Amino acid sequence: MSRTLILMRHAAAEGFSAAGDKGRSLGPEGREEARAVGRDLSGLGVQHVLCSSATRTRQTVDELGLDAPVEYMDALYNCSSETIAQRITEIDAQVQVLLVVAHAPGIPGLAAELAYAQDHKAADDLQCWYPTGAFVRFELDGPWAGLLEDDSLRMIGVERPEA
Repeated sequence: MSRTLILMRHAAAEGFSAAGDKGRSLGPEGREEARAVGRDLSGLGVQHVLCSSATRTRQTVDELGLDAPVEYMDALYNCSSETIAQRITEIDAQVQVLLVVAHAPGIPGLAAELAYAQDHKAADDLQCWYPTGAFVRFELDGPWAGLLEDDSLRMIGVERPEA
């Protein structure tokens, strides 16, 4: 049974917030960026979303306009790629298409780690280029619990839609 994992960096946020980094909101460009990504994701059948609890990630998910349950997690705020991977391995086996919306460097780091076995250059590129609103899709043939051990993991593509 094939599963799809989508790793997305939040859309463009304001540079400053009186509420601190976690409270930064999306700017007008970020809202349009997220809506554009939502149009791209709408046909992929996202069944569940893991989202950082930061304001900008929550607003990104809202602007995506997807019809899927969202699980907001403090643990995904500016965390490591290992933390993101751990949360993915805990997803219910019934979920076939999972979207994770979080931050750099965790999202690009995990994307690069997952892409490395398939394409070293693509993995290096992901570490250097992963702008706001970008997402990478992976397909795996095993359970979520085997994410980091699954030899059948394949990178499908890297996308950043134009607003």
